[in-house]
Amino acid sequence: MLSASKKRYLFTIYTLGQDGSDVQSKDIAAALGVKRPSTSKMLKILAEEDGLIEKEYYGTVQFTPEGLRLANTLYTSFELLYAFFTKELGTGDDAARQDALACLCGLSQESLERIAQRVLHQS
Repeated sequence: MLSASKKRYLFTIYTLGQDGSDVQSKDIAAALGVKRPSTSKMLKILAEEDGLIEKEYYGTVQFTPEGLRLANTLYTSFELLYAFFTKELGTGDDAARQDALACLCGLSQESLERIAQRVLHQS
């Protein structure tokens, strides 16, 4: 089970690299609003303990196949949550994005699946 913090990092790395850009720790830190040493520590955990990313010292961050699978799943869940907030609840764009990310990191898998079913059946 991934912690909320690990989910945030994986989601951020995924979104930063979606356009094919190299993802560096300084960009991750800026996107998350955290200090670079905190980012370095988490990236080390994600690489060495979890095996979800690969990162060379002062290099770019890349997903392992398992890390990419998890990050893709997180992103898909985020999109479903975002659709739920905007379409079902009429939440504004910025609030829906913030809420979707907060829920992504905190909801149980069961609740995520139920929301996904509801959103997908509405489409």
